[in-house]
Amino acid sequence: MKDHKLYTISAYTENSPGVLHRLVTSFTKRKLNIESLTVSETSEEGTSVITITLRLEAGVIPTIIKQIERMVEVKKAFASEDDELIFKEVGLVRVKIEKPEDLSNIEEVVTKHNASVVYVDDDSAIIQTIGSEDDTQVVCKMLESFGVFQFIRSGRIALRKQFQSIYS
Repeated sequence: MKDHKLYTISAYTENSPGVLHRLVTSFTKRKLNIESLTVSETSEEGTSVITITLRLEAGVIPTIIKQIERMVEVKKAFASEDDELIFKEVGLVRVKIEKPEDLSNIEEVVTKHNASVVYVDDDSAIIQTIGSEDDTQVVCKMLESFGVFQFIRSGRIALRKQFQSIYS
């Protein structure tokens, strides 16, 4: 797998039932492991974007994009490497609070990493991170000393730096 690179596939589709299932099934049939998956509406009414990250050999990408674009509901699909994208994900981390000064120590740690405390109760605090996958992992690692109860990340959202119409 050393010759596999991380690719982000953005498939712009009609917003209709079954599209996501058919798209994911096409990856499953090829025995490809999806690392992250997000689906969202776009600014164009009735159009969604399905964003998938996976590690592949470069030579496989054109075939996969052609296969995706053959789906009736797909308007356009793009495969991109990280340097062609602006991308983010959201992470939520629940950490233990045992004493009052824990919260100020947690806030000190997270503000250094562009994260913030979004919820506090008697036993814990929830921290939100926004950034790359690595940024999210770093914040989680920094909070381990407080005791991490839960950690969850969204999938990647991404836009290509260079605009490309979904109609060309």
